[in-house]
Amino acid sequence: MSSDWEDFFPVLDDIDFTGKTVAYFGVGDQTGYPDSFMDEIGILEEKISALGGKTVGSWPTDGYDFTESRGVRDGKFIGLALDEDNQGDLTESRIKTWSGQVKQAFGI
Repeated sequence: MSSDWEDFFPVLDDIDFTGKTVAYFGVGDQTGYPDSFMDEIGILEEKISALGGKTVGSWPTDGYDFTESRGVRDGKFIGLALDEDNQGDLTESRIKTWSGQVKQAFGI
């Protein structure tokens, strides 16, 4: 987990996420960290789901090149996975498509 989350992560234990819907996104480097690409969204999702949160906004793993991720459930990322280092040209279209999904899940 990145250092900016280290202090905040334990605070999540004090939040009741029951009835809350959460969508995750992350930025990583699938080439530099192929065995932990998008782990942080998976770690966050595990904790928030355990605290009652409902997850929306899964994203396909197709088109990515990594070996392992805690951010994958049932063959999909649990949120939007962005890789500015290696696939920055896909970021805009991925955000557009994913945000449309998330808006629909939130009834917007």
